[in-house]
Amino acid sequence: MSRFPSWKLTLLHAVLAGAVLLPSTAAFAQTITIQPGDSLYLISQRYQVPIEHLKIANHLTSDTIYAGRSLFVPPPSTVYTVQSGDVLWKIAARYGVSPREIKEASNLADADWLRVGQKLLIPVKPGSPQTAPDKPWVEYITYTVKQGDTPWTISLAHGIPMSEFLKVNKLSESQYLNIGQVVQIPVHHIPVTQTPSAAYGEYLDWFAAAQYLFPINAVATVTDFATKKQFKVKRTTGAGHADAEPLTAYDAAVIKQVWGGNYSWEVRPVIVEVNGRRLAASMSSMPHDVESIADNNFPGHFDIHFLNSVRHRDGQIDQRHQAAVRTAAGR
Repeated sequence: MSRFPSWKLTLLHAVLAGAVLLPSTAAFAQTITIQPGDSLYLISQRYQVPIEHLKIANHLTSDTIYAGRSLFVPPPSTVYTVQSGDVLWKIAARYGVSPREIKEASNLADADWLRVGQKLLIPVKPGSPQTAPDKPWVEYITYTVKQGDTPWTISLAHGIPMSEFLKVNKLSESQYLNIGQVVQIPVHHIPVTQTPSAAYGEYLDWFAAAQYLFPINAVATVTDFATKKQFKVKRTTGAGHADAEPLTAYDAAVIKQVWGGNYSWEVRPVIVEVNGRRLAASMSSMPHDVESIADNNFPGHFDIHFLNSVRHRDGQIDQRHQAAVRTAAGR
């Protein structure tokens, strides 16, 4: 048995590999010099850090690294994806850490200005009673009504259903808003969930999570699970599930190709990627009912279903879609 505790061995290995420890409150955060023959995979195995964490901390968009350059190795962390309405101090308070510790773990010079979809590393403190929220949660912010605002426009701007906005503020559809009136806006935080591999999407409930990640007017990239062909779509309406349309005529042509040359009610497993989140879903391609995009060569909209989403016509779950969603989630 070694005479050294495991943490001392980790420190010794880091020094031998050319590591320089940083003055950080996040334990074992360090900068190393990339050696010839190194890869992100080898480094992740050497330091027991997920490749995704290395890429986030070093702002990498690919797996390519170069010998002789420096690489920041973050401490044990969990990944948080910035949501609409997030500010750094609130994220830090939620996880029981300080804003500075998040900046250090994420190797950021300034994280006070956040963007939706940005990934942050939250250092995990040994013995901390809370490391990562595993369920969606909601906080409420205030909004002051401006000229031209309606419940519909406010809901669209904040990515929530209008029915939810009305319920939170105890309003009816027939009531008018007054300029200067202060209303409550629910902000939904959806933690990232694990998938079996990068090929699959997150298995998220439509009503509790997915509808807030893919709100009305959001543009997403859809990947057909079987063929891997991709096309862009825009969610234009829908409550029980997402009603979407091809963004362009080119996207409509790709959809027709994926469905064998004809639009169809046949369901197919798909991955919906929006703001850096990959969601397990199911899609049929038959155009029907109203359309919002006039120049995409697609006369109507199509349906995208998620976990526990329902049909518009009867409010029931479509088991064909649910089976396809499970396939896209690797379930």
